[in-house]
Amino acid sequence: MDSLFGAVLTQLPELEKNLLVAWLQVQGFVVKECTQKTWKDHSDSLRLFSKPTPEIAKELLDWSIEPILCGNFTTAEKEKYKDMGVSLLWEKPYTEIHTFPSKTLPLSKLTWVVYTKDQNLDKHLSVFLKAMGQTVFTEGNLDFLVKRIQTGPCHFLILDWDVIDPRVTVPGLTKLKREKQFLSLGIKDFMKEHLYRDLKTGIGTISEVLVSKSDFWQVLLQSFPFTEESKNEYGWKETQKPISKLQFTFQEKHIPIGMALVESTDIKMIQTHPQIQNILNLFRWFS
Repeated sequence: MDSLFGAVLTQLPELEKNLLVAWLQVQGFVVKECTQKTWKDHSDSLRLFSKPTPEIAKELLDWSIEPILCGNFTTAEKEKYKDMGVSLLWEKPYTEIHTFPSKTLPLSKLTWVVYTKDQNLDKHLSVFLKAMGQTVFTEGNLDFLVKRIQTGPCHFLILDWDVIDPRVTVPGLTKLKREKQFLSLGIKDFMKEHLYRDLKTGIGTISEVLVSKSDFWQVLLQSFPFTEESKNEYGWKETQKPISKLQFTFQEKHIPIGMALVESTDIKMIQTHPQIQNILNLFRWFS
């Protein structure tokens, strides 16, 4: 498993920042607090910035260092960071510091190929899928996309049909569909002109599921984990076990005046796949 991030950008109060640093140290990180001028001096450490800016985030990304936003940021700030290419945001209460994830999931056998011609979306998708333990390739050229599917494994294909001429693309992909087994999630603006014409070209035979860009992230995030056992689960499951307990009778609601030993059932709700849910929470701001 790899680290999810290489830098932490936070505006937390001092005590909460110290708690975060302590948690990261427990996870095995060497944490160094940095500024925009000093962060390059700590190449072997996890950099922490307590006075972050979008410009710092952009510089880190230019150096292939993935930052995570941690704390409370305004909607406008979050949008600016997102536009800069920041993919990870943790904004849960610090009483839940134990849910702060730091590692990707173990590598699965699934491979994704992405074609959207949107570099920012490609980047966010790449970070998300790698965090979920998936292998992902983003392509910006249709010829390279076809060769990728032909020569390598492809279990899932994400296509933005609004940047593709389906009359040119569908015949070739239809042939590939007959030769190789893969599933495709398509992005499509259902309010766009010539929708019926595009549908008639057969994009639905390539992409089994079509969603609008506004719904895309919500659908994707709600779809994990990809396991047969999880298809009927909704993130929580109930556990029961028999227990023996004291049962009291009260006078004036507060004073116990009698008790007996009774058999009962302890019922608890526990989260299924908590590690997966913790990572998914880092991407909820996209939906």
